[in-house]
Amino acid sequence: MTDLQEEVSGLAMSLAAAMAFGLPPEKGMAELHGRFKEIIKGEGLSPGEVAYLRGKIEKWPPGYAEQWASGYAAGLAKGLAKGTLAVLEVRLLSISDDVRERITTCTDHARLDDWLDRAGTVERAEDLFRAGAELDQE
Repeated sequence: MTDLQEEVSGLAMSLAAAMAFGLPPEKGMAELHGRFKEIIKGEGLSPGEVAYLRGKIEKWPPGYAEQWASGYAAGLAKGLAKGTLAVLEVRLLSISDDVRERITTCTDHARLDDWLDRAGTVERAEDLFRAGAELDQE
């Protein structure tokens, strides 16, 4: 069981105990969903963890959370790539087709996030893949 699942299980057990002592079920579920929404707002959750929580809140059918997580992850990668290219373009750096393809086909969020951070300081677009990039050692 992941840390997130343990946290969710603990919240659910606490609210179940409160309901046993008279908390109305509707209020208990509203409280649980509110806490899930607060957890989702935090940073550092993987697409799978976000899907897990959203699935709990919205009562998704089995298998839907995995499909949602896949789409969420793809959209996040696309947004990070688009942001990286935008920063390079605003800085008027030349972007070769190879660089553009490498950025737009990457699905590793950590790597894309790193490239986005460094896009504001590199001298050439190609330097995204070199300068202090331990993630890029392939």
